[in-house]
Amino acid sequence: MKFFNRQRISLIPNKNLKKYMLYAIGEILLVIVGILIALWISNWNKEKELENANLDLQQKVLNQLTTDIKALGDFQNEIDSLNQTYRKVLGREYDKSKVNDDAVITTVLFDVNTLTLDKHINNLVENSILDDSKASQELIELNSTYKLYLKDIDDIERIIYKKMTDNLAEIEKTQPWYTELITDFVCRNDCINYLLNDDTHKSRLASLRFLYVNAYGQIIEGFQNDLINAKEHLQMAIDQK
Repeated sequence: MKFFNRQRISLIPNKNLKKYMLYAIGEILLVIVGILIALWISNWNKEKELENANLDLQQKVLNQLTTDIKALGDFQNEIDSLNQTYRKVLGREYDKSKVNDDAVITTVLFDVNTLTLDKHINNLVENSILDDSKASQELIELNSTYKLYLKDIDDIERIIYKKMTDNLAEIEKTQPWYTELITDFVCRNDCINYLLNDDTHKSRLASLRFLYVNAYGQIIEGFQNDLINAKEHLQMAIDQK
């Protein structure tokens, strides 16, 4: 092949060689420019696709934040109602409108109130390719916020669950009516008197109330406030584009 190329060049008159070389160089430059343009278009398309994907992600996160903020508010109301039930059992002033008198015993003995909030935003952020925008930085910080609060929530729920099971274990060990209560869900006068008036039982309930209201409740309140702020910052970052 090289032989034929050399032969081809030898057939070109000397006076036309310069023009031929310029023509060949021009063709090469055109090919290079074409490749560069094609690469630029490809990169531009990829950047546009990434931008659109991030805009879609940001909107999904905003929508989920609205849902989660409401869920946190609803759970705060649940904790407040639970607090009123504990206050009644502990002989303190309470809001009667928030207490179901027929469910007081089952509430303080068996009900474990927990937040129903999944890791949807964590999954959205961690399974996406983020650009280098301010909004993406807000999403990264938001992802960390969720992880921290969900860890704290898991920890306090384990503590509360153990406290409730320990209370039942103490009743099982000391009270003869426990079998009837746990088997038939019947609480007669001796059962009611113990649950509502025994000082040691009240002390255990006071600890449970503290865990719910002062520990769990404060975590939920802080979580909600931080999500409200995060939503505002994310919206501002999106609007500034």
